[in-house]
Amino acid sequence: MIDFAKLGGWVDQPESVQEVLAQMPRPTFTSAAPRISGAGAGKTSLIYKAWKDVNGGSYVAYPAQTIGDCVGHGFGRGVDLLSAVDIALHGKPMRYEETSTEAVYGLARVQVGERRLGNEDGAVGAWAARAVSTIGTIARDLVGPYDGRRSKIWGYQGMPEELVAKAAEHRVRTVSLVQTYEELEDAIANGYPVPVCSTQGFTMERDADGFCAPRGTWAHCMLIVGVRNDARPGACIFQSWGPNVPSGPLSLDQPDNSFWVDRDVVARMLAMRDSWALSRFDGYPARELPASWTYAAFA
Repeated sequence: MIDFAKLGGWVDQPESVQEVLAQMPRPTFTSAAPRISGAGAGKTSLIYKAWKDVNGGSYVAYPAQTIGDCVGHGFGRGVDLLSAVDIALHGKPMRYEETSTEAVYGLARVQVGERRLGNEDGAVGAWAARAVSTIGTIARDLVGPYDGRRSKIWGYQGMPEELVAKAAEHRVRTVSLVQTYEELEDAIANGYPVPVCSTQGFTMERDADGFCAPRGTWAHCMLIVGVRNDARPGACIFQSWGPNVPSGPLSLDQPDNSFWVDRDVVARMLAMRDSWALSRFDGYPARELPASWTYAAFA
């Protein structure tokens, strides 16, 4: 059996995060989203439902990562969910397209990180945040199915120049550092996914409520795709280790490669200061989510 805990790939470099923050016009979520401050308090917002709404009623069947390129997966799938939310909310005449995670990983490591990690797998979340917002992303269709070997090559050598040029057509407009659970609630309640980077590990089996308990250490990037405020408040985290990982019961129609995490644990993860809200707008406008994405629809 693959030891998924060894396939993390997040690199904790506070100095690199500070370097990226200094280059951003609105570096923190508090400064970038004052108009929606407090808007998520007490709300249950299941933005992972957008994937079903734009994908014929089924969740996207993502493959498992095969090298330490979790930062590419967390941010690439964050861009995917952001697109799904935008299509579902605004009915934009655009086809849902999956993002190349290898491209995000390569751009983060080479174009932004300037190969500072040498031959070591992994990336800093801030590098990916800067990559998707200043360089852009490319569609999976341009390169084919996920391939860890491609991730490794692009992570060391960089993407082909012709693909870098295409990435500019699909930039995320705003990325901002999310540092508190309250900021996370506000972001998710308005349809903005949050890739989360931390060293917090978990059990590999969900309990009866769909939650995994904190255990051990993972240097890992994942994606927060929902928030619940019922009898057991917490956040839904989307994993990059393939279908049915973790195992165990599902709750609130969550994807089968996700798990819920208690509020206090998520707050500790965000306090590590390398988690980022994604927006295709200048800033984070207030948006009303469909009633079908709320707890009332599943109670």
